[in-house]
Amino acid sequence: MRILSIVFISLLLTTQSATAQSVARYTPEALASRTVYRRAVDTVIWGAPAVTLDMMRQAYFRDAKASYNDIVWWPKGAGWENQSLDVDTSVRYLYIFSNTKDDGPIVLDLPAAVAGAKFLGTILDSWQVPLTDVGVDGKGGKYLILPPDYSGETPAGYIPLRPKTYGSYMLIRSILATRSEADARAGDALVKQIRIYPLSKAASPPEPHFIDMTDKLYDAVVPYDDRFYDSLARVLNEEPAQQRDLEMMGMLLPLGIEKGKEFKPDPATRAQLKAAAAEAQAWLIEGIISTSPRYWPDSKWNIPAPPIGIKTEFLWEVPNYFDVDARGITLASFFGPVAKLGAGSFYLNTFFDKDGGRLTGADTYRLHVPANVPASDFWAVTVYQQETAAFFRNSTHLTVDSLDPGLRKNADGSVEIYVGPKAPASMESNWIYTEPGKDWYPWFRFYGPQKGIFDKTWKLPDFEKVS
Repeated sequence: MRILSIVFISLLLTTQSATAQSVARYTPEALASRTVYRRAVDTVIWGAPAVTLDMMRQAYFRDAKASYNDIVWWPKGAGWENQSLDVDTSVRYLYIFSNTKDDGPIVLDLPAAVAGAKFLGTILDSWQVPLTDVGVDGKGGKYLILPPDYSGETPAGYIPLRPKTYGSYMLIRSILATRSEADARAGDALVKQIRIYPLSKAASPPEPHFIDMTDKLYDAVVPYDDRFYDSLARVLNEEPAQQRDLEMMGMLLPLGIEKGKEFKPDPATRAQLKAAAAEAQAWLIEGIISTSPRYWPDSKWNIPAPPIGIKTEFLWEVPNYFDVDARGITLASFFGPVAKLGAGSFYLNTFFDKDGGRLTGADTYRLHVPANVPASDFWAVTVYQQETAAFFRNSTHLTVDSLDPGLRKNADGSVEIYVGPKAPASMESNWIYTEPGKDWYPWFRFYGPQKGIFDKTWKLPDFEKVS
């Protein structure tokens, strides 16, 4: 027994010595540094919704030289110069940012559809919480965006929206029935009927200010470096702190982000933030690729959001938790989630070919689109660079859609689409460019989605690599 006691004491002393040496390695400076880095990674995941939208807002101010309530739009459809996340060239986008802190309640007066043209969009707060979809089933309306601290009566004749932020964003798509000149004129006339103004000016609404961004750079790509935290600090200082975020607001303090105070990290902290943001971006991209289940079990296609996003209508909250990870993964990939997926549009994406290989810019792929796509308006395939979630820069072949009068179809109505660095001979109209050395992914959009996509009686095949 004495021998065993001596052995036990010896082992205990050895363990205590090793533990002491291990603890000694964690100096106060090292512990503080590690805390900043760990918190900084989680901050990117938590803050992605606010920062991706703030990048849109900064481009609105900087590149479009717009002010709140101006209507920035692409009357000829977006080109590669619109470097927003996952935009579509087949519709004509309108971006409107508003702020009720200084202007008070804001009115969006959206006209109803007409023959050949309609709207489809969503109104969101500064954290990309969808407040309502607009234009669904061709309906118009007068929407009233109220400040978060508003306590007055809501006037009759308006659809009240109560965001928890002062800032709001209106993503509106002008959708034409065809590419004809007549439908383009109808769409232009409908756009010109939009009104956006403070409620205080309702007696004599001002004419809206339109800014045409055709062929102009709108650079909203998210910087995954220390600038990410500059953007987040700006948003947090502008908006009310929400109850559910107070714990996270406390965890930001070691980074130097605190509401009501200027964010001024020293060079050493900036270096840590830059490295942490890069790691967080890699984590988010992996999450985008891996967290969404296959739409058809034997297919590589999926809805571009984790299941909780669809289940909660992009509110991310269930009885036992708020899914910060799923929210960050989704809204690092695209902006402007709808309030109800499938009401006017539906989306699929993928990151793999038929054999399970990643989609790479150096290779050429073919996608067979069967006839009778279940979309009453049109369908479109658009390609994005994986790292930026935006168009390949300087590309002139971004999308293939069913509205293109030059689209080549097979005898049975099906379509072959090619994606790669060079168009196959005589297939330029059915080809989308990718840059060698870059991974990419597509979105397949259904505008006016129909029963066949929801009950899965119509199926989209996978991409196949071709020589």
